[in-house]
Amino acid sequence: MTALEMMEALGFPADEEKAAKLTEYNAMVIAMSKKVNLTGIKDVDESLIKNVYDSLTVYDAKYFPEKGKVLDLGTGAGFPGVPLAILRPDMLFVLVDSIQKKLTFVEDACKKLGIKNVKCVHMRAEEGGRRRKTREAFDVVTARAVKAMPIISEWALPFVKVGGVFAAMKGPGAMEEMKQAGKILRELHAELSEKKEFELPGGDKRCILYLKKTAPCPKTYPRKVGIAEKKPIIGE
Repeated sequence: MTALEMMEALGFPADEEKAAKLTEYNAMVIAMSKKVNLTGIKDVDESLIKNVYDSLTVYDAKYFPEKGKVLDLGTGAGFPGVPLAILRPDMLFVLVDSIQKKLTFVEDACKKLGIKNVKCVHMRAEEGGRRRKTREAFDVVTARAVKAMPIISEWALPFVKVGGVFAAMKGPGAMEEMKQAGKILRELHAELSEKKEFELPGGDKRCILYLKKTAPCPKTYPRKVGIAEKKPIIGE
């Protein structure tokens, strides 16, 4: 499956320039992964499905406003942030990770490909969630396969504007995680707006949870670095 075929399969307009950037970025990730551990996938075609296609599945126009701001938490090799930035050049994508060498790769790759709407920020989620410039500043926050729902929700939701969404990209156990996260989601004023279940080409099951933020998060969240992982708030 080519990048152009992927875009058409997902219902996006066939755009050869965007497809070429998706293809080239994917190739750069796989090439760099031989030197730096960016992704466990080492095959270009497999990565096109499991990284690029998978990244684009989170996109839904109703959640991504014109000229809006998106934060991709724990971006790693730039997924889903970079494919989404290629798809929506009018929006600003802030890619956050705690590992600088991954962000350095993403920055260099975006520069080479002329992707100008990506900004990389090296920080811990708990610190960023408390910063005045980034707290409750984003229309969408994405997190792809990052921690269990009780933990990632505490990290992600403080970044989301009231009325915005946290899109948690998960596997088949997503709804079980949602049950465990019921208490923290109430604390942070988030409710499930939509659940999207599907299979990737090849059969891998995926589930995306779109959580709408209905009111500002209490100032006590996120808790200090490491606390959400050591003492997650679990309960239905």
